[in-house]
Amino acid sequence: MFTERSLNKLKAMNEINKFPVKDLPNRYSVGRTALYARFTAANITPEKDGTRSYISGEELEELDRLDSHIKTGGKLEDFKPTLQQNNEMILTSALDKTDNFTEALQLVEAIARHFQQQRDPLQHYAALERAIASGWLLSSSEVRSLIGTKPHGERFQRGSFVFIRSGKIGIQAAWRVVKVVEGGSYKV
Repeated sequence: MFTERSLNKLKAMNEINKFPVKDLPNRYSVGRTALYARFTAANITPEKDGTRSYISGEELEELDRLDSHIKTGGKLEDFKPTLQQNNEMILTSALDKTDNFTEALQLVEAIARHFQQQRDPLQHYAALERAIASGWLLSSSEVRSLIGTKPHGERFQRGSFVFIRSGKIGIQAAWRVVKVVEGGSYKV
């Protein structure tokens, strides 16, 4: 029913619909404290992705509506948020209709099967070996997704792999991966 291609398309659409919170103070000419007060008034909770926070397009429209309310003399306390009401109505409507619930359940099961099929317990070792062979630098978040923990310090050893800090990739540390061979020496 759901192919990997359709799941990837849904994921890409979700990525396009994300707006960084760091850009919003300029958009509304307010400070961070005032911005977060507006989030509260509009029932918005930003989504975290690493060190960055994002809101959806629907939440951005709600903030625009709140900004218009304030610019026309309204107060935060007087604002009537629509997001929570809409989400509750959609959820209630979906649960009331057995077909929608069944379709949602099928989607969740398909996604779960997709991830179970891809889970190979040794897959992260192959990825680390490929990084060593290619001389790739990995970001902290990439290392975390491969080994399950964020590296720290200048050198970090996990099993047979040593991660050596080698500069930066964007705002994250960059890590060169080497393998420990017999005798404790490194294979680069």
